Amino acid sequence: MMNYKVGLVGTGVIAPAHLKGWQRTHGGTVVGVFDLNRDMAQQRASQFHIPTVYDSLEQLIADCDVVDVCTPPQSHAAIAQQVLAAGRHLVIEKPLVTNAADWEEMALLAQEKQLSITVVHNLKVARCVEQAKKWVDEGRIGRIIRIRREFLTSPTADRMLVGNNHWSHTLPGGRWFETLPHELYLTHYFAGPLQVADVQALHTANAPEGAPADEVLITLKGDTCLATVHFSANCHQNRRAFTLQGTEGIIQVDLLSDFATLSRYQDGRGRRPLGGYKAAETAGAGLAWLPNRLGYAWWQLRGETPHTRIMAAVDRYLRGEDEPLTPLAEVDYVVRLCEQVGREIDRQLVEESGTASRFAQSPHP
Repeated sequence: MMNYKVGLVGTGVIAPAHLKGWQRTHGGTVVGVFDLNRDMAQQRASQFHIPTVYDSLEQLIADCDVVDVCTPPQSHAAIAQQVLAAGRHLVIEKPLVTNAADWEEMALLAQEKQLSITVVHNLKVARCVEQAKKWVDEGRIGRIIRIRREFLTSPTADRMLVGNNHWSHTLPGGRWFETLPHELYLTHYFAGPLQVADVQALHTANAPEGAPADEVLITLKGDTCLATVHFSANCHQNRRAFTLQGTEGIIQVDLLSDFATLSRYQDGRGRRPLGGYKAAETAGAGLAWLPNRLGYAWWQLRGETPHTRIMAAVDRYLRGEDEPLTPLAEVDYVVRLCEQVGREIDRQLVEESGTASRFAQSPHP
């Protein structure tokens, strides 16, 4: 499929990132948008010079070869079923769905009709993650034995925690379910499929409504690797980072600044008075700073983002030039573990404090 028509559903906060990405592809042309809020859809169409604002989802699907879904995840299952049943390729934001049963139906439809499903796991194509993956694949840190992921934020810095009306508050586990796919596909990318070993959720006096579990620690376990994910709604540092500990070295990744550093420092008594591994890591980061920032500036000048690269990857796949960016096995892993963790957070909150996300407080499948 060398040239194809794209329709975008949902024109809210994340839609511009998708539309900018499609504008840079070789084969895809966004021919129309649809949103229940027609005024917002009109604004996006005007902003990106898109010719059509559709009156219905059915009309958009009928006119397009690829449908890009940017609506809240609570609506994903129903929209995706319509898209796939109509024989259209699907690009869709994460979280894909809130339960595995909906995913199983989607996957079956896609396989029957030979359609692609691309979930926007955009951090896989961030510069810092690509650099870390290159180092791992080269064997620079040996075998990975530990992954530590931190998502530390606060209601003053996190737009999804401000107020009480964001759609993420009605997901299993509240706001954390929105970002949990990132944590899971990153561990899968570097260490393969792991299993949930433990989930610990705290509800403190500071807990905002959108994250009734304002401190969460998740432990994942594989045959040779352990991983932890820490969510906090109480940290004004606003950290988005992860660490890959290998048998021969360590990689530290700062996702907010798009910066990765590698250390292969070997301990020795004579080196400890100089500051040991911390001094070596600091020196290494200093040496890497200038070329890294020059590369970052070059990306910015070219208008490249993880979302533009996601759409480029979809474009290559649809034109038969590359493999899919989000294999079904990766998507399956993320969906199943997200559901398991989200429901466990809610279960613990109900059991320990009588509090839970709005998802657990209302009837649901």
